[in-house]
Amino acid sequence: MEKMNNSILHISKWQFPIAVACVILGIMVGLEYRSKNVEVPLQLDDRRETLALVKDLESQRNKMSAELAELRSRLADLEKASGHNDSVSKQMQEQLNRSKIEAGLTGMKGPGIVVVLSDSPRTPPANADPYFYIIHDVDLQSLVNELWAAGAEAVSINDQRVVTRTSIRCVGPTVLVNGVRISAPYNVKGIGPNDLESALRMPGGYLDSMAALINNGGQVTISRVKELTILPFEGSMVFRYGQSFEDKNP
Repeated sequence: MEKMNNSILHISKWQFPIAVACVILGIMVGLEYRSKNVEVPLQLDDRRETLALVKDLESQRNKMSAELAELRSRLADLEKASGHNDSVSKQMQEQLNRSKIEAGLTGMKGPGIVVVLSDSPRTPPANADPYFYIIHDVDLQSLVNELWAAGAEAVSINDQRVVTRTSIRCVGPTVLVNGVRISAPYNVKGIGPNDLESALRMPGGYLDSMAALINNGGQVTISRVKELTILPFEGSMVFRYGQSFEDKNP
């Protein structure tokens, strides 16, 4: 009987804070679900209406981000409180830490490159295509894809962490990354091997694809840095339709 009571006491010590953490995670999911339900129309005739809509979305996102930051702080306190010396708790904590890293929820430091992209300061001539005088969302998407392909382990655009759920798109005259409005110059960081720089500079690679912009006065600079700091992802991680499953086939 005494052995059973000790077992129950041992379980409750680490299960209670985890249960509370699950409640907080539920609240966080609810907040992120609210933010995910707000969508930006892809086409609006009135540019002023587009800008007003973007500003309203930014205001809502900032409010929910503050609430999420507070909940994440409380969750971190509970994670510390649940840390015991037993092997089960250690394994759970290690798995949680790995999951956070893979999801981009933790900051990263390491060697890598910084790519700065700037619009051309020139006014396009009457017979020139203005498209080749500014940086577009597709230019940023192509750069990020090239960095991933070259072995980057963490990427950010103007301090917005790029993860599997990241969207990069134009809405009117602005570029949104993770629902946050950013503008040129675009500061793209990538943590990874020396191959990152050589991949961008290879013949027919990314740098060559930006030749028209560069010829028109735009700039694309690549710098190797011994240690970069990339901030964690702060957006939504809610999965509304997909469900995980284990593949039991051999």
